Amino acid sequence: MREGIPSGTSFAVALARGLGVDERAIDPYASRWLPGFMGRLAAAPRRLGVAGKLVRQAVRAGSFGMVDHMVLRTEVIDAKLTGAIEAGVSQVVILGAGLDARAWRMPILESIPVFEVDHPSTQSFKRARVRGHQPPTEIRYVPVDFQREQFSTRLLETGFDTDRPTAWIWEGVAMYLPEDAVRDSVAQMTALSPRGSHLLMTYRTPDKLPFGRLGKVVIPMAFAAGGEPLGVVFTPSELAQVLAPHWQVSYDADAFGWRAFTPSSADPALSFLSERFADAERSL
Repeated sequence: MREGIPSGTSFAVALARGLGVDERAIDPYASRWLPGFMGRLAAAPRRLGVAGKLVRQAVRAGSFGMVDHMVLRTEVIDAKLTGAIEAGVSQVVILGAGLDARAWRMPILESIPVFEVDHPSTQSFKRARVRGHQPPTEIRYVPVDFQREQFSTRLLETGFDTDRPTAWIWEGVAMYLPEDAVRDSVAQMTALSPRGSHLLMTYRTPDKLPFGRLGKVVIPMAFAAGGEPLGVVFTPSELAQVLAPHWQVSYDADAFGWRAFTPSSADPALSFLSERFADAERSL
């Protein structure tokens, strides 16, 4: 991302979550936290009645499936996070939190500390937007420049408890990193996590970008121009090897698998099938 401004992807994800695909808004906070036109757009289906529903359908179509994909991705992670907490996880870390509202909208987190780790530019924007509003759970903000600092060090300074099983949410981040940064991040999480912890992460697979050869050239160029170049890709077996031996993958699927796992009415988008989600448990 670019210094001094929030991540563009954090805005896009929040817009998709706030807009949703039906009357059940997956993130009722997005319209309050997004700036200007984006906030009004996220609120349109609930603010404008029938006209708002048409706006939602237009954005879903114009985003080439991005809205549906983000809704599915959010719902499968919510479901897996809920399962991890029911199995004993008692601490949550969101790496690259952006405008994430899980600590505000998920009742199961109300008695669990949530650490939101992100670049200072994005985090300062969010904190300004939520100022004056009290979340239902304890949020600990951890500003980290990932290129210059170890997030593990900053977490420990903020009261992270290495004895508590932790759910690490690493959503929409690994795909922008080089392989050595992914491996270093996994090593940091491993060092802080006791058995029973969960790593909930998305990653990008090779040869799944849309629009054939043109897409393989143009799409990475577009991300790079936006200041967020795409990074490493893994096959499911390669990711499992990166996580082994300390983390064992129990679930790994693309958006078609997410749809089968959740009650969502969103449609898997062919344009985004390069992204998969994996749930891995700390087994050693």
